[in-house]
Amino acid sequence: MEVLGMFAKYWRAGEVKTRLGATIGMAAAAAVHQLFVQTSLARFRHLGDRRELQFSPSTESQAFAAVAGDAWQVTPQAPGDLGDRITYYFATQLGGGATQTLLIGSDSPNLPIDYVRAAFRHLDDHDVVLGPAVDGGYYLIGLRQRCDALFTDIAWSTSDVLEQTLAKCDSLNLRTAQTPTWYDVDDKSDLKRLLAEPPECDADPDLRALHTQLNLILADCPPL
Repeated sequence: MEVLGMFAKYWRAGEVKTRLGATIGMAAAAAVHQLFVQTSLARFRHLGDRRELQFSPSTESQAFAAVAGDAWQVTPQAPGDLGDRITYYFATQLGGGATQTLLIGSDSPNLPIDYVRAAFRHLDDHDVVLGPAVDGGYYLIGLRQRCDALFTDIAWSTSDVLEQTLAKCDSLNLRTAQTPTWYDVDDKSDLKRLLAEPPECDADPDLRALHTQLNLILADCPPL
């Protein structure tokens, strides 16, 4: 069974997209973050045999259930740092019947769907699949068996995350594949890059809606 998971944080102003908020204002940045969550849920709603949205904080279950709809199961993230939360995600999915499971975030709403499909295919004959991010992290990770050691002693939120994870894979003799490099949208330069890329309107109406809604949010903001 293929399971696609996504991590997302509630869109409270001043607590999400703060680097972007320094440019366009914290309220607008929170609205952008909410739009990214909704777009990601919509674009990937048909991938895998099951989809799970794990959210934080746990008090916002109603808000996430409202945006997830019927295509996603909605559960709180585990407590602890990012490594703890990722470990819990894979432990629960692989211990609950999944044979291949991926985890993505909500910071790459325009991530090509084919990259996610390719990640599932890589797990047919690899132990780990990683989607390298431009900033040195990864936008996607997938496993077909539990491996808690991959998520310990990692310098999270640094440019060394991918390199450290690949080194751990090598030390554990895990067969590792990678999907093409992509980027997270964290600051104004990332957002300008997204807006400069013409949406594939006919092929992906969710991307067309993303661009339309972004321009509405940014209409009253300082220029990027």
